[in-house]
Amino acid sequence: MTINIRVITPDRIVCSTTAEEIILPSTTGQLGILDGHAPLITALDIGVLRIKMDQKWTPMILFGGFAEVDQNQITILVNDVEEAASLKLDEVTVALEEATIAVEQAETNREKIEASQNLKKASARVQAATFLS
Repeated sequence: MTINIRVITPDRIVCSTTAEEIILPSTTGQLGILDGHAPLITALDIGVLRIKMDQKWTPMILFGGFAEVDQNQITILVNDVEEAASLKLDEVTVALEEATIAVEQAETNREKIEASQNLKKASARVQAATFLS
């Protein structure tokens, strides 16, 4: 059996396909979805969405949003998405190190919030690039 999945941003449909399994980056941790999953709505954090199609996993970086699961249909509404295929592990690792330093050097609340968001994005990019390696 398969699961229908749609990934949507405010300005486009990023992905509309079927999958065997999906792993979502929910705000409470990784959430695996298989055929026949119970209905649910969950908030999504910045992280890596993994889609299994034809026995092959494809990662996609999500920048927060919501997911709805109902009758083998998953609709993922996200602020933005980034394809992982073009990521280079050495480049994203350097960016992660820079983001870590920025968090440590942040002084105001606004700087701390922005730096922590950038750190999450950099970490997700490293996870996706590692997954592809």
